[in-house]
Amino acid sequence: MIKIEKDFSNIPSILRKKNRKEAFDNNISSKSYSDGKNLYKVGSVQKKLNEIYHLKCAYCEQKLLDAPKHTEHYRPKDTYYWLAYSWDNLLLSCGSCNSSKKDDFKIKNNMVIYKNEKFIDIHQLGKFYDKVEEPLIINPEKDNVLEYIRYDLNAMVSSDNDRVKYTIEKACNLNRKELIQKRLLILTDFINQINRHYKQFEKNRDITRFFPDVQSFIEKVSKENEFYSFRYYIINNLELFFKNENIQKLLNIALNQIKKEPLDA
Repeated sequence: MIKIEKDFSNIPSILRKKNRKEAFDNNISSKSYSDGKNLYKVGSVQKKLNEIYHLKCAYCEQKLLDAPKHTEHYRPKDTYYWLAYSWDNLLLSCGSCNSSKKDDFKIKNNMVIYKNEKFIDIHQLGKFYDKVEEPLIINPEKDNVLEYIRYDLNAMVSSDNDRVKYTIEKACNLNRKELIQKRLLILTDFINQINRHYKQFEKNRDITRFFPDVQSFIEKVSKENEFYSFRYYIINNLELFFKNENIQKLLNIALNQIKKEPLDA
């Protein structure tokens, strides 16, 4: 989970179309989500979400190149029926996170109810609703949680923050086997590369041999890439993944020599 910036001055025009207003009115009249055509789920909205999320799931951060791309409602549309077409409420997710989350939307306080909000105003309600309800599930468009995320040597993700922990363990099951395997491959490849270099370093003391692989890893610590938060955590917690203190020192020297700018959180 990383924070995503969504431009609310550039709401997809299709979400303001007359037929969406009619569907909104029907939902209000029936006090339930009654749109049989799922008019929130259209190509232009999907395309925009793909761009904003860099074609990654909002929750698990895996790339959705050939995988199904789900237009996910942060607040479930069956409960918050008036927010079905809210740009503020639409995220991009993978099928597994979407299925795991389902209609799960636990909150600390009382749930908001529809209070005659106008169709034109539904795209800006989330921030106010969050203050009222205090959701337990992280919203990647509102919450910057990078500092609360931890990973271990087995690529398992965890957190001491109640909301982040709930999202990881309960809502989205972010330690699914497939995710752990993908994250672990990133880690083991990097560790194996560095360990191979270290064996050679002990023979010729040439520290520059570390530079290309360290440089390559740093370049992949980008929000456009898969599992950014994991890569970010590795490069900022090298002592956890490399127990050999000499390797730790060499990697820190390599990082300083490369003179890469500090990674943005």
